[in-house]
Amino acid sequence: MDVQKVANLFLIFVLIAAGISLVIGFVVAVKSTNYKKGYICTFISSGVFLLLIVSWYDKASSNVFMGTIPWILNVIAVIIVLPLYLLVARFIFKKATKGQKGTKKKFTG
Repeated sequence: MDVQKVANLFLIFVLIAAGISLVIGFVVAVKSTNYKKGYICTFISSGVFLLLIVSWYDKASSNVFMGTIPWILNVIAVIIVLPLYLLVARFIFKKATKGQKGTKKKFTG
């Protein structure tokens, strides 16, 4: 593998992890009718995925002898975009659960 392929795979993995985290959070938010629970699930899963991806990226970039500056720039760019992603996810979950508060059925018995 060359340097550009490792960097491209890093970005692809980050995008896939963002999509999976968003879906997990959305499902939790809609099922529980609470956007905060969905947001917390997205926050935790995106953090776990980020740690796993950065760990892989560290090993893969050292195998192809990638320089320090491109590695730092790629990781810092993802860390800078993460709060924006989480903010957008929070608004999506809030909008998706807005009208569901009274629709959850309670079973008594």
